[in-house]
Amino acid sequence: MAPLLRRCPGLITLGVRASMADYTPRERKVLLSARLIFFPTPRFACILEAAGKETFPSAFAYHVRKSRLAQEVLFQFLKCPHPRTRIYYGRKKSGITDDFPSPFLAMGPFVSRDARLVRSACDLPTLSGLYNPLIIQEIVEYEERFHLVFVNYECAGILKRIPGGGQRSFDGSTIPNAPRLENVEVPEHFSGEIVSRLEKLLRSVRLIDIGVEIGITRQGWQLIELVRPPLSWPSHEGVVDRLGCICRLIESGRL
Repeated sequence: MAPLLRRCPGLITLGVRASMADYTPRERKVLLSARLIFFPTPRFACILEAAGKETFPSAFAYHVRKSRLAQEVLFQFLKCPHPRTRIYYGRKKSGITDDFPSPFLAMGPFVSRDARLVRSACDLPTLSGLYNPLIIQEIVEYEERFHLVFVNYECAGILKRIPGGGQRSFDGSTIPNAPRLENVEVPEHFSGEIVSRLEKLLRSVRLIDIGVEIGITRQGWQLIELVRPPLSWPSHEGVVDRLGCICRLIESGRL
């Protein structure tokens, strides 16, 4: 529906309208007869899936990459390796410092750059009033961080996050390791073991088009966050175009 794949031959692009009523009867018939609807945007994904239509990405993918709360519940339910994290509602927030020694990260329920580095319990009352629930996470010192791009449940690119800049802490200072992305040589054991497990994980929850942030520690790897995948990224062979990858999958019959 969104015009992202308009250059892909054989696809009909309808465009995104304010409501379903803005599509003509013929266009709605096209939607109902389609085998797969690409990029319906969050506005229509849930409606189309409720009507029995398969979408790319899924409605869940749109939701989970915006919701830190949904991601944390998903990671806990599937027992994914990830930083120790707890969700606090209402009066339960008073017990945060019993569970997490300072410093720690405090975050709201939505994925954005709103993580706060809390160094003192005195900062918590203000944050508790800002967010409900309040998500608290231990600080992990990663040896390396990577951004993996998955298209059709397969890893299409691996980028290393290079430190530079930082997220804001509660007192206005920065949290180190806010990154830029660079293509790097990835160790063989990394691309085999970790990518294989992530591909199985994403397929199990139908996250067909997603970016995955992971960190490497001395004890192993951890899943940090699910994010919107980039449109393109650098590689040793040149710039990789994600939409071009999707078009080739469509033309080959794999999508």
